[in-house]
Amino acid sequence: MSRVIHFEIPAEDPKRAINFYEQVFSWEIQKWEHGDYWLVSTGSEEENGINGAIYPKETGSTVRDTINVESYEEFAKKIEANGGKMLTDKMPIPGMGFNGLFRDTEGNVFGIIEVTMVYISRLFNAKIEDVWEAWTEPEHVKEWLAPKNYTAPLVKMDLQVGGSYLNSMKSSEGDEVWSTGVYREIVPKEKIVSTDSFADKDGNVVPASHYGMGEDWPMELTVTVTFNEEDGATRLTIEHQGFPDHHNSAMAETGWQESLDKLEAHLKKK
Repeated sequence: MSRVIHFEIPAEDPKRAINFYEQVFSWEIQKWEHGDYWLVSTGSEEENGINGAIYPKETGSTVRDTINVESYEEFAKKIEANGGKMLTDKMPIPGMGFNGLFRDTEGNVFGIIEVTMVYISRLFNAKIEDVWEAWTEPEHVKEWLAPKNYTAPLVKMDLQVGGSYLNSMKSSEGDEVWSTGVYREIVPKEKIVSTDSFADKDGNVVPASHYGMGEDWPMELTVTVTFNEEDGATRLTIEHQGFPDHHNSAMAETGWQESLDKLEAHLKKK
């Protein structure tokens, strides 16, 4: 599949454009040794994303990029403070995040996006039957369903469409968080879709504020987990949707990654 791997930003005043993108997004920009062309590095090679360039604007040339940011509000303010202009209001992308369009100092239209969805893809060196079992049988789930410095003392699962689950996670300091949800779709060894909500110990749904979190949290999130066989190994993909902002989804992603590290270790014991 063809992918966009480079962008070019035309500029009437390259120096002014370079200052704008350095100040707003902290990009590293260096002049190419072969002409009036400035190479743009948007991040390390380990990070997802693309790099590009700034070059002198030609008549009628235009570009429209979408730039990933950690906080829509923060970067909207930085854009306007550095001479840019907001063209649209903040627009929600259901399940994904928020975006909006802006104009930079050179008259170019671009978008920014705050991604609030957790997306994780992990390859396990284990048969799909073993990964499915480790994900769907409570005695296995208790071994890994908690981030670092947490345990999962209780895991209850009624694994059928319309059935529910109830999990507890307990920190090394003794703090306990409960979660519950309902299974919406189950395809054995292929896919599980469920809701995700905070709960009390009796399984009643409670707002996030019950655990000291913000009022902007929705009462219900959605988790989609898929299982795919790859040459005897298993590709596990998680999409966790509905977080109020990138900050909270980033914390959730860290928790998922640490739990998956435990799952990987658990699978190696089989």
